[in-house]
Amino acid sequence: MSRSKTAKKLSALLGVSLSVAASAAWAGTITGWDMSNVTVAPAPYTEYVTYTSTLFTSPAKTTTNGVITWKETDVKAPGMKVVNKDDVTGLKCIMTTGYNPYDFSDKMCSDPLQSSKRWKVKGTNGQPIDVYFKVATDTYTSIYNSMQKLTDGDVKKWKGFRAELGFMVNGVFTKSKAGDGLGFTDKKGRFFTTTSSAVQSAEVLSALFAQGLAGPADANHPSTGYFDPKYRFSYLLNATEDGLDTGLISSNYYALFGDWNNLSSVPWAYYYDNDDNINTDNLLMANCDGNFVVTDPVAETGYCEGTWVTYRSQAGLDANGLPYPSDGIKKPVPADVLASWQSNRLYLTGPIEDLANLGVNYYITVNKLNASWPTPNQFVLRFYPKY
Repeated sequence: MSRSKTAKKLSALLGVSLSVAASAAWAGTITGWDMSNVTVAPAPYTEYVTYTSTLFTSPAKTTTNGVITWKETDVKAPGMKVVNKDDVTGLKCIMTTGYNPYDFSDKMCSDPLQSSKRWKVKGTNGQPIDVYFKVATDTYTSIYNSMQKLTDGDVKKWKGFRAELGFMVNGVFTKSKAGDGLGFTDKKGRFFTTTSSAVQSAEVLSALFAQGLAGPADANHPSTGYFDPKYRFSYLLNATEDGLDTGLISSNYYALFGDWNNLSSVPWAYYYDNDDNINTDNLLMANCDGNFVVTDPVAETGYCEGTWVTYRSQAGLDANGLPYPSDGIKKPVPADVLASWQSNRLYLTGPIEDLANLGVNYYITVNKLNASWPTPNQFVLRFYPKY
């Protein structure tokens, strides 16, 4: 898939999407992110550094429970936008901000998988996290695919999360009600009553950790996951018209790591920089089974007080210079292999941050009944970490 060079948008280079701004042309839709409770980290930005748009509990901006994050690359400030007409499919979505590096066009809903589309919410203290949206009042129905990551940036491990749709009325969150024209739906805009990810497609409703950690190879992932080559790490995700609620975390995740890891507790690993570019995704080769002592937090170096192990069928690279596939069986990395990694700049240590990042897919639909909402031109998506 390609797009014309004429589709380049100056707004993409600046990290601002035209679709975020309210406009009469987008009447009948979510017109954008209401940033009245948000403070965006000020420019200038340094490439490959992560920045935040701080989410406060009110427009007074005195207390915060979370942030929306972005890493300065082809992803740009402020880290989230609303697309009201995809330039290929015409569909709508909620996604991250930025541009496509191959032609500098604005990021769109239909961009390829693994092209940095997810908007990223990080909770910091276990309290509710609110994201406000602006809405136009008219007679249309609009359906949005939300492609998101939710990160446990707390000091504690979470057991899951809940999410609710509602309204901020005089500073108090008021839950949306069934039949009010706002809700979680399937991709055709049909409001849920009671359902779960067990019976919906992954695009419509899912809570999955990265496939590179666990899961079979498929059309979008040519290699199996590192820890488990057969089954994804995941949560069961239950849904009603106005709420999402995780069930149990998958047994393969829990058996290895317990509850959903917070960023500060994820295990550390050895990675192979197969393209000699430290800023692209590196390949997970082994992990420290035990405590990893960080000696340089900037360079992400240190030493494993436990044992370096691998879940690949064999440590190291095969005759083609590729990591051996995973067999899901933990085994120690031989001393000579470790020694070769330690002397090779292409082997790097770092935390397995994706164990703290949960990919969440869902649809939100808004219809003409929004004129009767307590706040007709705004709704709130609230996330609750679960302990």
